[in-house]
Amino acid sequence: MKEKIFEAFANLGFKLDGSDDTGYVFDYENLHLIYMYNQNDEDYFCICLPGFYDYEEAKKEQYQALAEKINATLKYVKAYTLGGCMWLFYERELLGGEDLEALIRHMIFHLEAGLRFARKTIMELEASLADGSGSTCEEVGDDDND
Repeated sequence: MKEKIFEAFANLGFKLDGSDDTGYVFDYENLHLIYMYNQNDEDYFCICLPGFYDYEEAKKEQYQALAEKINATLKYVKAYTLGGCMWLFYERELLGGEDLEALIRHMIFHLEAGLRFARKTIMELEASLADGSGSTCEEVGDDDND
């Protein structure tokens, strides 16, 4: 399956570069993404956007509110903390017969949309803290259910 996935990336014009044990790095527009291959499960397919938001102890509540908002609102894209910063992941099981090129495009577009959503939510959280309202994640951007 790994070879078929590599071929689909190549057909889309992506050059995958190995990255230690993390996976295979590639670029889309100004995003650095990683295809994470799992040698114990060939049907596991994951593309992630690493380290887009750093954890700071002084902004702990904002960081947690952002992760909760992403995970509760977005479909398919989820936020996790690795190495002291937030990453976005799109994971799925390959069932066989998928159009891998279409799937890769779909996953990348969802990750890009997830990043836009996260940036908008960060601005809303920062604005709520700046004006002293201290809104919770439930109060920030409730009309933005993507």
